[in-house]
Amino acid sequence: MPTQLQPPYTISARPRVAKRRPAPGRGRRAALEGLALLASTALVALLPASVQSTGPWSRPVILASCSAPGSPGVVFPKDSPRHATGPGAIVWGAAPGCAGGGGARVAAITSGTDLPTAPGAPTTATGQALALSAPIATTGAGHGRILIAGGAGARARARRLLLSEGLAGGRFSPAHGTGGAASPLALTTAYLGDLALVSPGGGSLDGSAGPLQLRVHRRFQSAFLAPVPVSPAASSSIEGLTLALDYRSDAFVAWEQGGSIYARYMSAGNPSGASVQRVAAAAPHAHIASLLSDDNRAILAWNETSAGVTSVYAEISAVGVRFGSPRLLERSADPRGSGAPSGSPSLVRLASESVMLAWSGVASGHWVVRCAPLDVHGVRSITTISNPDADALLTGLTAGPADEVLAWWTEPGNGPPAGGPAGQALYAARGVDLHPGRTVFTAPELITGTGATGADREAAVGVDPDSGRAIAAWRTPSGAVAYSLRSVAGG
Repeated sequence: MPTQLQPPYTISARPRVAKRRPAPGRGRRAALEGLALLASTALVALLPASVQSTGPWSRPVILASCSAPGSPGVVFPKDSPRHATGPGAIVWGAAPGCAGGGGARVAAITSGTDLPTAPGAPTTATGQALALSAPIATTGAGHGRILIAGGAGARARARRLLLSEGLAGGRFSPAHGTGGAASPLALTTAYLGDLALVSPGGGSLDGSAGPLQLRVHRRFQSAFLAPVPVSPAASSSIEGLTLALDYRSDAFVAWEQGGSIYARYMSAGNPSGASVQRVAAAAPHAHIASLLSDDNRAILAWNETSAGVTSVYAEISAVGVRFGSPRLLERSADPRGSGAPSGSPSLVRLASESVMLAWSGVASGHWVVRCAPLDVHGVRSITTISNPDADALLTGLTAGPADEVLAWWTEPGNGPPAGGPAGQALYAARGVDLHPGRTVFTAPELITGTGATGADREAAVGVDPDSGRAIAAWRTPSGAVAYSLRSVAGG
């Protein structure tokens, strides 16, 4: 039987971001909570007839027939949880054998309908295609732009990181390099549109010896600031790399290396001021999630697997981002020795500044998706939101503008799609944080029955901050990229 513990710890302040962000009005909040309590109800928004379906998610549409392994990204540049600053996009990598060759592909998302446009290779002002190799990563940037990151080089272990920014559907800047390896890599965007990345610095092409470096691009500047070392050079490889920003562009970096989890808080005013902390011992290949508050606190969650048993931890720092002993949330034997899904755990900050945590637990011999809010009393009431009769492999968690959250995961499909190998069913559930200390989610919503790949990381979901409409994108077993739209719930 799995062990599930409610950690008896507290924090003195709710993690939060910029003070000027408005919280939903009381009437709107009540309406959202009432909707969430009707867990089986799904409202259909006014979508174009070509993508209408009888449920909250439209019928899947193939966006591209060929891609490289890896998850597509769904990105919406914004300067607040409820205001987009530019067009969103679905971004993925194409394999060398795809039409047009390898490299990045971008399908801009049309404002108003949230329908993706025809995909194409991003180009510079001179019409030159960006020479980025997969895997491709993306995040929002300032002034409505998006950042695309990829590798350059023929050999996987010799690929250097290249970056480019531009408007989805428009021109991009010429790709420029960091001088270091393309992996490991962590990208994130701050509340007002600043962005940051962490990757190995120059002198190491395989990511195992060179020091990690932090690069920040403030929205009011034309280029990245000079890189700042995060960690000294080390002989062991870095895994589970994660990065968080607050609205001031203070950064928080966490990673697993040599059997331990390390973290560093880096103030925008004095990034080299704080030293690296060893947070806890951890088995290799730990999965880590993090958030940073504007009150000098951070949240860490991670899982580790040892001898077929996965343990999930969460810890909220003291002021000054100093961590104590980790708190165990759950420890379970892995079903069929499969190992924990790579999307577990996930942390997200809601529009109201609440924080929600999701992870993969075990019930009745199956992986299940659990979710819990974090507040001044720590990790609160835990809810299982997936079907306990099938393995649910957590893929991610994302917030929307109406103080809601979407969790998504894969489950074994009911059979192979026509003309292709067997795939995974992709599900999502919409939830809200009901104070005090509990969440309510809709029933699981089917996005696609057999279309997703068996890899739990090859799907992504984003939410348009203007319309509140969600869009899911995934890589199919045949290598195609598909998408589906979710209707706007609550109006």
